[in-house]
Amino acid sequence: MLKNIAGAVAFLSRIPLKSNAKPKDCVKHFPFVGYISGGLLVVLLLAGRSIPMVAADLFILYFLFNAFYFDGLMDTTDAFMSQRNREGKLRIMKVGNIGPMALLVGTLYIISKLYIVAAIPLWGVVASSVSSKYAIVVAAAVSRPAKNDGLGALIMPVKINSLLWSTVYLVPFLFFPKSLIPLSAAILTGIVVAWISHKMVSGITGDVFGAIEEISELFAMAAVLYWCS
Repeated sequence: MLKNIAGAVAFLSRIPLKSNAKPKDCVKHFPFVGYISGGLLVVLLLAGRSIPMVAADLFILYFLFNAFYFDGLMDTTDAFMSQRNREGKLRIMKVGNIGPMALLVGTLYIISKLYIVAAIPLWGVVASSVSSKYAIVVAAAVSRPAKNDGLGALIMPVKINSLLWSTVYLVPFLFFPKSLIPLSAAILTGIVVAWISHKMVSGITGDVFGAIEEISELFAMAAVLYWCS
């Protein structure tokens, strides 16, 4: 179990933990990583919530954790907003060059997240981080890989017992009912992005998983800001 937890942390971050765990065995522990990254951001935010300080905090967070997801968001944006066929979209995600649409969406995303993080309560930061990682697990459980190689094929299929195990990490949410609001927003967002990906490329890739994490986290935070602040 500890090997798989270490594998999940190493898989979703730059933290240099050594683990030979298989990605399929680590997926169920993704929400645990959400507690780590969300907790880190909370600690950083305790120093101040001004826009410059929040920008510095997000830089640290993205360096250690979210850069992988953000890269997926950028690649997915370029692919899905192109006029190419399925194979062309998959090729765009594989090459990974940043196009004008990715640059636009990425810039708007960071600006939105900067102002939301500066405004939401600290519990919402942790709840949104955990929820977005859980959204990845849910999306993987109801999806198939878009191709036979790559990150998507390494993670999927996700069995029901892995989904149930990852749900155990949500037990603390039961003691704070407001946290169910960002959780619901993240799950719904993840399912919608997964559905769009199936329409576009007949499945999910590693880049799409990154997009699911980033988009679901932003919508979870926005839900906290709108309904709980």
